[in-house]
Amino acid sequence: MHTIYRKYTHQDTQTLMPLMFQLGYDLSEEVLSSSVSALRKQGGEVFVAEVSGNVLGCVSAIVDVRLAEGVKGEIVSLVVSENARGQGLGKGLVLEAEKWLSGKVDVIRVRANVLRGQSHLFYESLGYRKDKAQVVLLKKSP
Repeated sequence: MHTIYRKYTHQDTQTLMPLMFQLGYDLSEEVLSSSVSALRKQGGEVFVAEVSGNVLGCVSAIVDVRLAEGVKGEIVSLVVSENARGQGLGKGLVLEAEKWLSGKVDVIRVRANVLRGQSHLFYESLGYRKDKAQVVLLKKSP
């Protein structure tokens, strides 16, 4: 199995839609494309894992700045197609994101939904450690 890790292109949008759905996000092509553009405009990047011409996974990497925590890299929206998991694609995508963040930040963090226990074990196997637990609260912008 030869895997190519590369930056997302607009042609990947339709392939990423079902991957995002597997994460629990039912996004239209327009919303997904707009999100990638906004992410890049803020200095982030999206990477895909391609095997035999098929995109089977993706991840985004961002630089986040917080008043109390300073500048940190963040790995966001990692997903590998359900039928391609366990083949090292997730690890390869994380390494690609880490490589891109290297030199930009000293610390990289991952936020994983409390319901995704398997993802916690996955990240811990890659050297990440639990730091804190949070509750996320949302409100529509006025």
